Amino acid sequence: MSDKLVTVVVPVYRVEKYLNRCVESIVNQTYKNLEIILVDDGSPDNCPAMCDEWASKDCRIKVVHKTNSGLGMARNTGIEYASGEYIFFFDSDDYVDATIVEKCVLSANKYGSDAVIYGRCEVYDDGRCIPKNVNSHKDVFVEQAVLNELLPSMFTYDMGFGVSAWGKMFSLDTIRRASVRFVSEREIISEDAFFAIEFFSHASVASIVNECLYFYYKRDNSLSRSFRADRHKQNDKFLQKSIDYAMSANLPNKVIAHLTARYHMYVIASMKQLMLSQLSNKEKRAIRKEIYSSATLMASLEADVIRLHKKNLCLFFWLLKRRCYLLCNMILYIKVKT
Repeated sequence: MSDKLVTVVVPVYRVEKYLNRCVESIVNQTYKNLEIILVDDGSPDNCPAMCDEWASKDCRIKVVHKTNSGLGMARNTGIEYASGEYIFFFDSDDYVDATIVEKCVLSANKYGSDAVIYGRCEVYDDGRCIPKNVNSHKDVFVEQAVLNELLPSMFTYDMGFGVSAWGKMFSLDTIRRASVRFVSEREIISEDAFFAIEFFSHASVASIVNECLYFYYKRDNSLSRSFRADRHKQNDKFLQKSIDYAMSANLPNKVIAHLTARYHMYVIASMKQLMLSQLSNKEKRAIRKEIYSSATLMASLEADVIRLHKKNLCLFFWLLKRRCYLLCNMILYIKVKT
């Protein structure tokens, strides 16, 4: 087994119920040459003290205390302090298989990978643990296959995985050479998606470990599931910024089409969150009207993008393009209820 140093970055904020489970799963890795960076993002609970206690018990753990600036900025802090050849970004309410680092390093050594991608299990409060395997006929993607096959698939889950940073091990050298950093999720929705666009536009080799090695905890009050009144504006900003970058980097048109399909998923998520929110019906109607009238959204409704969706979403966006808003609302209502 290679003795390459591997960095694990864990942003920490209001997760005192889950933090020990997460850190314990990291310190108990079969691969021992680790640098574990716990980034306390100004957490107002007992997390800062818990981080310090873990550092006192394991010399591989470093703790960085900082003022709160969000997940993306906390990960960037981890990058600045990192010394490893490879780097993981684990979320502090999740946990990992004991072999995740070992298996990813083996894959990276075998193929010379800039990134290694693995499957996950989705964990629920009711005890369900649902495996989400990687669905790929390849173990490795090289050069143009990274851009033409792998990167587009991340935006539409064609291979069973998405853009999430926690689902991959990255080459720290590639991150630094390309000056790739996370954007703030307070400015652009899905800092992971934007990071993926930038990173994989500079990656030559990406390999697959087709095992479910990450346990993603789907708690109801998580950041990704809460309603934000400005979400649709942030969705539009994400698409505009992403396409601007993709065009400046001369990425394939397929990447732009799949990026746009990803944006459509964010639109649907915003609509569902709106319908489940505690706002009055009048307020919901006003926001829904604002979303439907978005020039960015209407311009995105091209046939080659709509085709990328499952049948029910194809119908939704086909109707939306034709401004059949009542029927669109009915489809959303059914999606929320099922």
